[in-house]
Amino acid sequence: MKKRLLLAGAIFIAIVAIIAIFYNFTLSPQGTTTESREEILNATISAGTNWTIATETVIEGHIISAAYSTDNKVSLAIFKPAENGGYEFQTSTNRNADEIIISNVVINQNTYDLVWFNGAQTEYAELIYTVGNQPQETLRFNTNDMSIICVESPAKEYTLWAAYYDHDGNKYK
Repeated sequence: MKKRLLLAGAIFIAIVAIIAIFYNFTLSPQGTTTESREEILNATISAGTNWTIATETVIEGHIISAAYSTDNKVSLAIFKPAENGGYEFQTSTNRNADEIIISNVVINQNTYDLVWFNGAQTEYAELIYTVGNQPQETLRFNTNDMSIICVESPAKEYTLWAAYYDHDGNKYK
């Protein structure tokens, strides 16, 4: 009788464990959709509430999400591939909505500079790198669609200046 009771208890615990694992796996956001990445941002980033992803791009299998919150915050968030086939939050850079985000990320030993501005509708952006005290050629990007600018970093040590311009020529930096 005692063995039957122990066996029944062990079976019950195993069933509860399997249900808990299944429940956790199916209900936790997997990062495979924009909506699930927004859920991850809302659970992860304390600076800002009710995050909405405005645009995304992919670099070497990593998803870069540009998002804004209802309390005037913006973020560039990096999601790396997860073992379960989804994506998991890696890091983010957060600013006030009227500021340009300039950040970088290392992916597979390559460093990328990321630039995004959600403060106003703009026509184009200009980036100027300075390497070894030498300004490099000005890079110009169309920003009508508010996309994330991604550029592979030109050197290990450098500075980066960025400005956005609207259709009236107003500069945001």
